Amino acid sequence: MAFRPTFWASVVAVPVLVILLGLGTWQVQRLTWKNNLIETRTERIADTPLGLAEAVAAMPAAIEYRPITLAGTLHADHAFRLLNRLRDGRQGFHLVSPMVLDGGQGAVLVDRGWMPRDALGNIPVAPPRRVVLEGYVRAFTAPGAFLPDNEPGNNNWFHMNEAEMLAAAGLSDGLGFYVEAGPDANPPGVYPAGAVPEVNLRNSHLEYAVTWYGLAAVLVVIFVVFHWRRGD
Repeated sequence: MAFRPTFWASVVAVPVLVILLGLGTWQVQRLTWKNNLIETRTERIADTPLGLAEAVAAMPAAIEYRPITLAGTLHADHAFRLLNRLRDGRQGFHLVSPMVLDGGQGAVLVDRGWMPRDALGNIPVAPPRRVVLEGYVRAFTAPGAFLPDNEPGNNNWFHMNEAEMLAAAGLSDGLGFYVEAGPDANPPGVYPAGAVPEVNLRNSHLEYAVTWYGLAAVLVVIFVVFHWRRGD
């Protein structure tokens, strides 16, 4: 019994094997990247709160998820509905309002927290009030291709957009990031409900890597067995 690979079988099998191994390696790299990202976010959430000057001087991506404390006037009379947000498996939305910072230091959008879907028609509106806000820095991100455009005229917002939201409130001079209110923004059971940002991401890269490497191993076994039989 001899191992004698045929030309055409090798021409087909070798590139496929290289592709499968490449896909498996790519998933391993993605796994490392995802684990590092989760670790970084977890460390930032536990870090000391930022001051305004330090936050403004940094790139939003470099301080995202860091705690921050801000003082200013919360314009709760502008209550933007950030739609289609889940919490504990329940449909709902987030309530967003602008905050004008003390000392003319600009304005920042505040994601005040989650509200259940049945509260869409009964959003709490209050006059502007001075607050000291404890929350977490969040960076603005570009909307996905399948996300609808915001509808400012109907107060339907599908993604955070600093320029559009501040313009709708008659404000400007945004900081370039927004703040997600922490769990102590309101008493327990009172909406909107703030929270510590979720840092865990969907992470199936290990399973994908095992799948691709497994398929590569199966291909090698089939290739070897097939050509050993041909050598009988």
